Amino acid sequence: MLAKKSTTLFLVVFFAGAGGCSMGTDPSTPLPEQSLSELQSASRLKEGSGQKSFGHPQVNADQMPARGVNVPRDVQGKWKAVKILVRNKLDGELTGARAVELGSSFSLEGSGLKVTVGPFLPNFVMDKTTYTSMGNEELNPAVQLVVEENDKIIYKGWAFKQFPSMYAFEHEVYSLELLASVPADVS
Repeated sequence: MLAKKSTTLFLVVFFAGAGGCSMGTDPSTPLPEQSLSELQSASRLKEGSGQKSFGHPQVNADQMPARGVNVPRDVQGKWKAVKILVRNKLDGELTGARAVELGSSFSLEGSGLKVTVGPFLPNFVMDKTTYTSMGNEELNPAVQLVVEENDKIIYKGWAFKQFPSMYAFEHEVYSLELLASVPADVS
């Protein structure tokens, strides 16, 4: 059910178009056949990642268009923090969740990594020029992350709660995953 005149609705259809059923990147829970074939044949869908996320178009990172972030008025000031799972791939005992305020940073001790948590979009959508949210309901929650290693940016992208492997931060020791969001009215 892709709208012919709208490029903004791509992620709404892709993420929320299954009528509320729980879908992830696990191939044992495939997208409905019609939606999958529509997504694969749509030449305008240029987003992707180097990882193999089932049913998601793949592209070279050099082909990714530059986009700005627009946090809509009905979302501004409604969210204060996110919970990020920091997984240590080498030592599971060092894995843990962190509550991080939007716009703040944290360092991973002894790693040289610094993670800055950017805007949170409760219903992430995008078009050719903008990342934004289609309302304030958490239908497709995502947070922008910037990861620096020894003061050099090595990753700038989005962590998706429902699709953690899509556009995931790739590092030999650490992975980052969006677990939850914290509304502004929670103390």
